[in-house]
Amino acid sequence: MPIWLIEIMAARQLDGVFLFITLMTTPAWFAMIFFPGAKIVQKLAHPLMLPPVYSLVLFVILWKFYDSWTLSREVDEVSYDAAKAMVRHPAALLALLCNFQIINLALGTVIFQKSKRCGFRAPVELGICGLLGAPALIPFAIRLILKKKSLS
Repeated sequence: MPIWLIEIMAARQLDGVFLFITLMTTPAWFAMIFFPGAKIVQKLAHPLMLPPVYSLVLFVILWKFYDSWTLSREVDEVSYDAAKAMVRHPAALLALLCNFQIINLALGTVIFQKSKRCGFRAPVELGICGLLGAPALIPFAIRLILKKKSLS
């Protein structure tokens, strides 16, 4: 199925999925920033708890991607043009965005756990991590150094 036909027939659904993926981790970020002392937040905000739960969304997207015309057909050749054709599919962008959100959340839970162990809150760093991801490590590392805490 050509990409333009997918965009015409499923534009509203793609927009909805894009918005859902963009906002799906928002409750976790708000909980870690505004309610860090809550017992449930302290239990769930762990790198091995929340990211695997959100990975289910990624698995659904990848399954839909596989089920679409792009991956279900046999690959004739491995080339730059074949790779370009595959990543033009809207599900590729959705999978990439979902993976980005999950990785940011995993990093955010690490920052949350480390700040909790060091005895301080890190709302600014968590906010930066929720929006940008890895650049949040810079102010977090500076804060740890200034507080004379271990980086490990």
